[in-house]
Amino acid sequence: MLFIALGVLPLLAAGGLTFASVRNHGIQIGNDAFAPVAWHNLRSDEVFPDFLRDTSMVEKQPQGWSRQGIAEESDCPTALTKELAQIAVAQGCTTALRATYVDVGGEMAATIALCVVGSYEQAGAVVRQFGLGSAPKPMVYPVAVPGTAAAEWTGKLVYAGGTQQVGLPTNSPPYFVAITVGPLDARRQYGRLPDEWQLYGRSERTTYQSVAGDLLGAFARSFDQAAGS
Repeated sequence: MLFIALGVLPLLAAGGLTFASVRNHGIQIGNDAFAPVAWHNLRSDEVFPDFLRDTSMVEKQPQGWSRQGIAEESDCPTALTKELAQIAVAQGCTTALRATYVDVGGEMAATIALCVVGSYEQAGAVVRQFGLGSAPKPMVYPVAVPGTAAAEWTGKLVYAGGTQQVGLPTNSPPYFVAITVGPLDARRQYGRLPDEWQLYGRSERTTYQSVAGDLLGAFARSFDQAAGS
């Protein structure tokens, strides 16, 4: 896979590697119509900032997530799990942009996908079927990033996920965001504990779904700000 390095950084440092050349070109268009083409007009590192934190949480300081790499632009079936991809394509999904993040403690990884569909309403139709309130399951194929903390991030480690719409009806951006979250330690099976510890196993699985929701919200707010939506 073609990639360029942004620099030699510590594994958990912001930035890491990128698999896609940083996009820096745009469709010429007025400001009022920027949000619907922001996925194309923004640089890749503006779509996926080097560090994410949910600044809406005021009662506790949220953990942060460091970007490890940005994947090449792809079609939706390449990026999304089969069930989600089928529905997304039916709603006009043409493009998926993905990036992988690792939490500052180095314990969890997440791959986030910004998906471009036919309209704001069609994005809503996808999210109604695969939102965070539905059965928790991975939604995006994980992207491992060689030479970083996410080098071993694979489908065997995914535990939770969901989708969320971005933007507002006033400017109607045609996007939804999808996520997959899981641990980086492949040596143990999270959520699978002996009978007397089953309660704690369920708690572990619930934690990953909660993390998926928090990180989806952080990314959606970040992209909304970048896109002016």
